[in-house]
Amino acid sequence: MTCWGVRGTCPSPGARTVRYGGNTSCVDVQLANGARVILDAGTGIRALGQSLPAAAPSVAGARPVIAVVLTHRHSDHVIGLAHFAPIITRSHHVRMACGGVDAVSLRALVDQQLSAPLFPTLAGITDALSVDAFDADGVFHLDDSCTVHTLPARHPGGASVLRVDDAAGAVMAFAPDNELSYADDDSRVTAWRAELALSLRGIPVLLHDATYTNEELSAHRGWGHSSAEEATRFAMECGAGTLLLTHHHPDRTDDEVDAMEARCREIVANAGAELRVAAATEGEVLAVV
Repeated sequence: MTCWGVRGTCPSPGARTVRYGGNTSCVDVQLANGARVILDAGTGIRALGQSLPAAAPSVAGARPVIAVVLTHRHSDHVIGLAHFAPIITRSHHVRMACGGVDAVSLRALVDQQLSAPLFPTLAGITDALSVDAFDADGVFHLDDSCTVHTLPARHPGGASVLRVDDAAGAVMAFAPDNELSYADDDSRVTAWRAELALSLRGIPVLLHDATYTNEELSAHRGWGHSSAEEATRFAMECGAGTLLLTHHHPDRTDDEVDAMEARCREIVANAGAELRVAAATEGEVLAVV
């Protein structure tokens, strides 16, 4: 698993974000059987596309397939799509899906992103991709043994938590925009949170929204994001192996992210839990075992 973009809301390059990175949401998951799924298409997907080796068509002329699955359609999660090399060069066939969105609506978004006035109209560019939808059970099938499951997130306009499974079970989960709302005593929120934790029980790696600190939450209720401390509490409830704090606020400096990471590790230590916590870093490669 490789993190290509871990920033939220908008790209934030510069000296104050150089260690953790300023590109927006994009994670690449490569499974043991060779299947590959890219989660979100923020600005991080541009460098990912450039890193892919040139792919020659098979004898039958078919292009190798890459899956791109979106958590939702907000701009910071789709802005890199038009700059994803396999689409521009048509070296691969890109299969796309988006949690909670039907194929017709996703197709409209793709066509909008890849046409004027947002992008030059290039003949044949949309032929390099096809749009799919999750099935009635909330599952997107990469192949016979690899699937992506969509789980409900709390975020304005709708969003999903994505769980990637292989033949042996859950591999990782991705929740870059998700408001956990532990301060909310609404029984429906409590029940939703418990159901989500059950769906992610024992997940080896969880990348979760850590946009805010606890002190910042009261001014941002209903914005669809969590604090790093809430993400840590939730990961312990899931029994996750590793928590990667992601969707760093665009104004959050590297030093401030360091402090958030340290605070979350202290929470885990005080709880006597075995959870490993780190702030997600652009370019970080993690082997999931």
